[in-house]
Amino acid sequence: MKKSLLIVIICATLCLNGCSLVPTTNVNQLNIIEAAGFDLVNPKQIKGTVVFPVFRPTGQTEFNVSSANGETIKKVRERLDSQMRYRLISGQLRVVTFSLELAKKGIFPIIDTFNRDPAVGNIIQLAIVDGETVDLLSLEQYSKENVALYTYDLLLHNSQTGPFPYTDFATFIYQYFEVGQDAYLPVLKIVNDKIKLTGIAVFKKDKLITIIPWKYAFIFKGMVQDYKQGLHQFKIDGEYVAIDNLTSKSKYSVKIKKGKPEFTIHLNMNARIQEYTGDKPIIFPKHIKQLNKAIQKDVEENARGLISLLQKNNVDPIGLGSKLEAHQRNFNSKKWRKQYASAKIKVKVKLDILHTGVVE
Repeated sequence: MKKSLLIVIICATLCLNGCSLVPTTNVNQLNIIEAAGFDLVNPKQIKGTVVFPVFRPTGQTEFNVSSANGETIKKVRERLDSQMRYRLISGQLRVVTFSLELAKKGIFPIIDTFNRDPAVGNIIQLAIVDGETVDLLSLEQYSKENVALYTYDLLLHNSQTGPFPYTDFATFIYQYFEVGQDAYLPVLKIVNDKIKLTGIAVFKKDKLITIIPWKYAFIFKGMVQDYKQGLHQFKIDGEYVAIDNLTSKSKYSVKIKKGKPEFTIHLNMNARIQEYTGDKPIIFPKHIKQLNKAIQKDVEENARGLISLLQKNNVDPIGLGSKLEAHQRNFNSKKWRKQYASAKIKVKVKLDILHTGVVE
C-alpha cells in the first residue's frame, strides 16, 4: 500500500515538474493576425497587409495594420516580422482578402501557402476586394473596431440568411480541384467609407474571369445551394413585392441529344409575401396567383441572364460539368469546355406562396 502511494506521489511530482518545462508565452507578447490582405504591386511583387490586436495595460484593445512588400508570401512575412516588436502568429486568422488585380493574375500560390500552414483553419473566409485590400483593412471608422471580425460576420450572415452562397477556405480548395466546377468568392468594396458586398467573383482555376452582379446573387444561390431562410424583393409592374421565410431546393436533369448535353434546372421555392406596395388587395387567391406567376417569370428571366453571362465567359460555378460527369461514363472535361458555351440550359421555377404577411 505504502509502495503504491509512493509511486503515485512520484508520478504527480514528475507531471508537475514537466508542466514547468512547457514554454509559455504571454498573449500580450504576440501579434495574433486576424485578417490579411494581398495587393499586386507589380507583376513580380505583392503587398501583404495584416491586422492584429494590441492589448494595452489599461485593458483597452487597439487594432494595428501593417504592410510589407515581397516576391512571395514568405518574404512578405519575413519583412513584416522585421518591423514588429513581437512575433506574428496566424492561429486566429478569420479573413483573407485579395485585390481584383491580383485575383486576375492568380491567387493559388498564396492559397497553397495557407493550405500548408497547420495553424490556419479551413473555415476562414476568403474575399476579393474591388480596390486595394490595404485601404479596406485600414478604414478609419474600423480603427477602434475589429475589422476582421466585422468582415467575417458580414460574409457569414449574408450566406446564412442573405442571397450569397456559403463559401470558405475549404470550399474554395474543393472547387479549385473539382472536375466540372469553377470556384467563386464574394466581392467587397468600400462604399461611402463602409464595407459592402457588391458581387460574386468567378474563377477559372485560380484566375478571376468575371464578376456576377449583385442582382443575380439571389438566383445564383438558389442554383448552387438550398435556401433555408431568406428575404428578397421583386419589382413587378412598377410595384415592389417582398417575400420572406424563403426556402428553395434545386434539382438538375441531364439529357444527351445528338452527342450534346442539355440541362434543365428545376427550382422549387416556398415563401410568403411580407410587403406589397400595389393597390390591389392580395387577400384574394386570384391576386396571389397573379403575383406568384409574375415572380416566377422574373426569377426565370434573371436565371437566363445569369446563365448567358456565365456561358459568355465560359465559366461554370454552378457545377454543370460535375453533374454531367456523374451522368456520363466517358466524360471528357476538355470536350465539355468546348460544349459549355453553347449548351442548352433551361430553368424552370415553381413558387408556392404559402401565406401572406404584413401588407402595406
